[in-house]
Amino acid sequence: MKLRQQIVATMLGGMLCLATDAGLSAAESWSPLTVKPLMALSLYAGPKHIVGYFLSADDRCKLTLMIAERSDDEKDSSSAQTSRIQVAVDVGATARLDTGEGKTLQFLCEEGAQAMTASSVDRIAYYPAMR
Repeated sequence: MKLRQQIVATMLGGMLCLATDAGLSAAESWSPLTVKPLMALSLYAGPKHIVGYFLSADDRCKLTLMIAERSDDEKDSSSAQTSRIQVAVDVGATARLDTGEGKTLQFLCEEGAQAMTASSVDRIAYYPAMR
């Protein structure tokens, strides 16, 4: 299991470097972000840092996201627990990831599965009017 954690940490570190080099790091509040296949994206969602990419296959966007706790301390980041999510998104469809801070991250698979748009949407509770 140690080897698997090291591989995930190395992969996450590599994705972070790619995302930073590509200029795709997003701040707490960010605009929709469009990426091409294999282009790294890096997003912050409260205490979480999300990095990922997608592949175009079978007219779908095959999205891979790695999620880890944010840490400014390099020692803490090497032992951080990470999760990986993989999902196939049909063209014109959206994959959604709810955060613990009342936001939803949306990943829209664009025409021909040649681009994905990531955006952040506030979740608002709906209370029907009392009669």
